[in-house]
Amino acid sequence: MSLRSYRYNSEWMPDDFPHDYDAHIYFSLDQLAFVQALRKKICHHFKTDQIFVGDIIPESIGPHTLPMLEVNFSKSLYAEMIAWLATERGLLNILVHPQSGDDYFDHTQGAQWLGHPVNLKLEVFR
Repeated sequence: MSLRSYRYNSEWMPDDFPHDYDAHIYFSLDQLAFVQALRKKICHHFKTDQIFVGDIIPESIGPHTLPMLEVNFSKSLYAEMIAWLATERGLLNILVHPQSGDDYFDHTQGAQWLGHPVNLKLEVFR
């Protein structure tokens, strides 16, 4: 049994956090330094309790086929977050989706992509 070096956002996000949207920032391991710097920039730029920046997850999990950084944010930050990520993402691909309660919908019809869509394992939602 291996011990992972990261936590899923759901394991440490406050219960009362306004979790309206997720941004999944995908990267390859050769882009790790860039995503580490981007995570710091997100934390510095968005100094608010309306955003939750998770640990960098260096492997595929759930429907996500690539390593990723997950950022959760409130609907009040939607426009600012999308605009900021669009200009700061470099070559990274980002999935932004609502938290409607229907994971399949959120990751398909509810999905917005910055960059190129990444293949997801949608069967985990069925």
